[in-house]
Amino acid sequence: MGNKQIGIKSYGISIPYFRLPVEETIKVWNNNNVDYIKNKIGVKRRTVVSSDEDTLTLAMEAGQEAVLHFKEDVAKIDSILLGSCTTPDIFKSNANQLMSFLFNKNDYFGCDIRASENSGAASLVLGYSLVSSGLSNTSLIFSADTLSKNIFPSELREPYIGSGAASIILGKGEDILAEIIGIGNSNASFPEQGRTEDNRYLRVLANLNYSVVKEGRIKRSLESINNALENASLKAEDIKYFVFQDGTEQTYKEFSHFFHFDNVINQDIFKNLGYIGSASPIISMLAALENAEVGDIILMCGYGHSSGSTTVIFRVTEEITFKNKIIDKLKNYKDINYSEAMKHEFKYSQPEISLGTFI
Repeated sequence: MGNKQIGIKSYGISIPYFRLPVEETIKVWNNNNVDYIKNKIGVKRRTVVSSDEDTLTLAMEAGQEAVLHFKEDVAKIDSILLGSCTTPDIFKSNANQLMSFLFNKNDYFGCDIRASENSGAASLVLGYSLVSSGLSNTSLIFSADTLSKNIFPSELREPYIGSGAASIILGKGEDILAEIIGIGNSNASFPEQGRTEDNRYLRVLANLNYSVVKEGRIKRSLESINNALENASLKAEDIKYFVFQDGTEQTYKEFSHFFHFDNVINQDIFKNLGYIGSASPIISMLAALENAEVGDIILMCGYGHSSGSTTVIFRVTEEITFKNKIIDKLKNYKDINYSEAMKHEFKYSQPEISLGTFI
């Protein structure tokens, strides 16, 4: 991988406070099965974006936490990347807006990265490339989505699609928490889901069945994982923690069966969050990092519908000493009912307009 001293220097996450239990949504529409969503999909409640929250506010909160734990001069941060498929503005740079919220500077590189739910993993790879090439000293990377606002009422996925954000500060040096040692990709324009610029809601382009999952997520993820392992000169048995995009129990079993191991991270952290999009594999990886020991290897595999998969392999180089653990943060929430959730997410107020905090 060339320079072995590029990796994570700090991080932060942000999750909405409100939750909508699965039963509340299904009770209204009576179009889904509670047991299936809880036991097979693995979600008990999803996050609800409040009326004053959007992709940028969640990302900013995650970024503030990352900056707080950053031990170096923040002036070193000279690139900012936002990986998201639900940005509030589709014209101007949302990443630059985040930089204006956090710092008063102009001499930096900033851009948005969009690759459906794989946007977070993709932005991490681009950040690595900037630092590795010398074009950037330190990169502030965001992965954030508010997918819950982009699922139309009564849609089958409405009970388990949520929102969340993560931020990573990536740089060079000996004082990194985990170094990036391998990267792999597998992409294809396989039509699973999509959203046009004049439509607020995501549209399903292929049937929600397992044959589509195998041709899309399973196929692309396995290929990107193998490419990353080859890139890092590692074997599957060298990996301490495997973490994936949020997904069903059946999906995790498929990965475990293929690699003949049982160390796929149980995605229990999403049972009270729902599927949160671009931040999903990042938060899973960071949760594993907080439990890992120095020398452990973590493989993170992201996937985006209709886009592809990106895998990044990390070697833990320093024990995490942050006081507020991710698992503890995820326990802080309040359940609300369906009508309250709809008020917060503006789904029945100008439903075809994706309202944001600033526009």
